[in-house]
Amino acid sequence: MADKISQISQELKNTYISEDMNEKSLYDYKYKEPIKDYSKYFSLRNSTPCQLTEVEISTFLVSNEIYSFGAGVPSKLFFPFKELEFNFNFMGSEKVKLSNEELELIQQYSDSPGLPKLRNWCKSLQMRYHGLCDPKTPGKEWDLLMTPGSQHALDSLVKVFFNRGDSMIVERYTYGGMFAVTQPVGINFAPIEMDEKGMIPWELNNVLSNWEKLYPNKQFPKLLYIIPHGQNPTGVMYDVKRKEEIYRIACKYDLLIIEDDPHFFLQLDNPKDSNGKRILHKSFLSIDREDRVIRLDTFSKFLTSGVRMGFITTNSKLFGSIAFELNASVFHASGLTQIALEKLLLSWGDEKFDKHVENVQEVLIRKRSETIELFEKHLKGQVEYKVPNAGLYFWVKLLGIDCSYEFVRDVLRHHKVIFGLGISSSPDRSIKTPYIRVTFSYLEKEDGEIAFKILSDCLKDYIKNKKKIEHDEDVTFYNGVE
Repeated sequence: MADKISQISQELKNTYISEDMNEKSLYDYKYKEPIKDYSKYFSLRNSTPCQLTEVEISTFLVSNEIYSFGAGVPSKLFFPFKELEFNFNFMGSEKVKLSNEELELIQQYSDSPGLPKLRNWCKSLQMRYHGLCDPKTPGKEWDLLMTPGSQHALDSLVKVFFNRGDSMIVERYTYGGMFAVTQPVGINFAPIEMDEKGMIPWELNNVLSNWEKLYPNKQFPKLLYIIPHGQNPTGVMYDVKRKEEIYRIACKYDLLIIEDDPHFFLQLDNPKDSNGKRILHKSFLSIDREDRVIRLDTFSKFLTSGVRMGFITTNSKLFGSIAFELNASVFHASGLTQIALEKLLLSWGDEKFDKHVENVQEVLIRKRSETIELFEKHLKGQVEYKVPNAGLYFWVKLLGIDCSYEFVRDVLRHHKVIFGLGISSSPDRSIKTPYIRVTFSYLEKEDGEIAFKILSDCLKDYIKNKKKIEHDEDVTFYNGVE
């Protein structure tokens, strides 16, 4: 199937007039009014709402304003936490103690979208960094809700929008965790080739304009999934021009966009303003004129991954459907986690938050440089890579290897060294790929010295002795590197 699509794609490419003409046609697109009715995008599940009336829903809620005995809530006399104090690590040792009211709040069921103060802080963040207007601006209303990490957010969005057999546009290589929530649903992927700036616009336009020829009997896509900054796994960063091109094509073909952006604050080479703060690139959310973008943010990559906390930002017309899925699955994100983040972020304020982001960027720049040194010292001539401008990853091609999966399976893992596999990021599991993903944020130089030397030795022996290697999925026999 992949070979057939590649052949047809090449035929289309050979008959195409020119990329310049295609780019001109993109800018001929005239933006329309924002979408008002999303019913055609919704899944059957989402189109069949739970048959609860407003009065019934109100009986499940707890409020200080009414005498409520309908909700299945535990007595506060059961609550085990009597005192909690947080001692934060960065920008001074600041201790914050929770009040009795806050302790009661986080140990009881709360609003599905999240704790109000934390949500308001996140809304302020979106306004500061993405240029959003006030959330209640007439005609431009938007909202956000807290989620137990972006993975759960993705799972919720799949339930909102996809039926079995639906199609999704994705990058040629993309976040492997996305497949965990999409493949079991039977979603068809249409991967778009990438260059050093990300998904190639004219490739995307070609695929969409020739869909029936490329993907006969497959549903036309209704959604595009994209990772714009420090793309996982390639490390690519989309510039504003490329985002505009992709966005116009999405508008032209009436697609929604999931902007999964865990590395937004990990842009490393951007110029700085007069205050020494890096000027971060605009997001798809910031250029959204037709209410097509659903943005996923997370605290995992620049703060702490263990808290499992992120948030979804979208227009108010989609907000209710997404909030319902969150409520139906987990009710709401952990109150304890939310209050911890709330206290940290409110204690920091904007200035200390920005300072923390700057510190994270500097650490990553140092670790990136150390990783480059290791590549040049141990693997020169054995690998190819490009230095990422953002994110956590090097996307590395192993020279002389046609399948990194077989190399890792048969050799490298037996020397207690593991890197991310290219196939884990591929929508097409039938291909072979020579790529591995190296996470430089987690790499300590001392460990890297050992691991990269082992990788180099294993590559030499594997290429030399490949025919001598025997394997199956469970047991590997190899008489190569000791």
